[in-house]
Amino acid sequence: MKSKKMKNWFVVMIVSLLFLAACNSSSSSENGSGSETGSGDGAFYDGETLEVIVPFSAGGGTDTLFRYLAQYMKEHTEGNPALQVVNIEGGGSINGANEYVDLREPDGLTALATSASTKIPFLIGQEAVRYDLRELKPIIGTPNGVVLYTSPDTGLTEGKDLLDTDQELILGATSPTGIDVMTLLALEVLGVKDNIQIIFGYEGAGASRIAFEQGETNLDYQSGTAYQSDVKPMVEAGQAIPLFTYGFTGSDGDIVSDPAFPEIPTVKDVYIDMYGEEPSGEAWEAYKAFVGIVNNLHKSLWLHADAPPEAVAALQEGAAGAVADEQFIEEGAEILGGYDPLVGEDLESAISALTSINEETLAWVRNYLREEYDVTGLID
Repeated sequence: MKSKKMKNWFVVMIVSLLFLAACNSSSSSENGSGSETGSGDGAFYDGETLEVIVPFSAGGGTDTLFRYLAQYMKEHTEGNPALQVVNIEGGGSINGANEYVDLREPDGLTALATSASTKIPFLIGQEAVRYDLRELKPIIGTPNGVVLYTSPDTGLTEGKDLLDTDQELILGATSPTGIDVMTLLALEVLGVKDNIQIIFGYEGAGASRIAFEQGETNLDYQSGTAYQSDVKPMVEAGQAIPLFTYGFTGSDGDIVSDPAFPEIPTVKDVYIDMYGEEPSGEAWEAYKAFVGIVNNLHKSLWLHADAPPEAVAALQEGAAGAVADEQFIEEGAEILGGYDPLVGEDLESAISALTSINEETLAWVRNYLREEYDVTGLID
């Protein structure tokens, strides 16, 4: 009798354990819990942290923009992930971008922020570059123009004065392989390169602006957003004179006015004032291509090419939600500098300039930098 009771008790225990295990499994499945990110029915970013690599120092323009954007991306991305900005400096942004593609897993939990300083080394084939921006997935982008200005002490009052002046003109710059490539091409197009002494070696646009303010240089250029906040007050005080903007590329591929500064002539306008005809030639074609890539899409946020599709979709939807948020636009007016962020089809259209640039144009730019500025280490 005792043996029979023990046997029955053992059977009941086994059935009970099996029942509990089944309930546990069902509950786990229903709640979407599991070992893989974004598994189950929950949002991909539920309970997750998205790390945003900014390959520049804290406090700069790219860092400021993406820290601001992070607040709204968290709010508008399904799952409301925490967004953590990580600054990886060095190499003019090459170090951080290389680390992103080389060392970070394509799991959708790490994104890369880039600026024009990240694009140009890639375009001209710097040997240190190991990333290919054409293979990444874009999430959001922001345009940004460029304005070149001078000191009233030079006697210059408009762009065409650069062509015929006895003044010693000095321009501070960073490197002929970074964002300065745009300026070098602009001066080549205008035919005034030999009239200007370019001093390379400044740590960035902030340093070159300070050099201008202290009288070390008498020509300088700044991004549209920096011009709005730092240079416009000098213009209003009579301490600086804008000469031209670098313009934007229109839908037909030609240069159009900077939407934030339509009153300031473009490089194209200045050329026509100087020579009475529209610009043409290899330098001009290269200039237009670089303007489309750099100004029309100045800063961008990317995921790995093989990131989970649900991660890409979630962040793209979050970016669209942020851009549609009136508070994001209003409170970020100074950070955005009067330019509308790009998402969706507008972003894809801007990226097409990067993916479709003519290889012959890039080869011409590389050779130009080698011959005119003794640049080495460029890979064809």
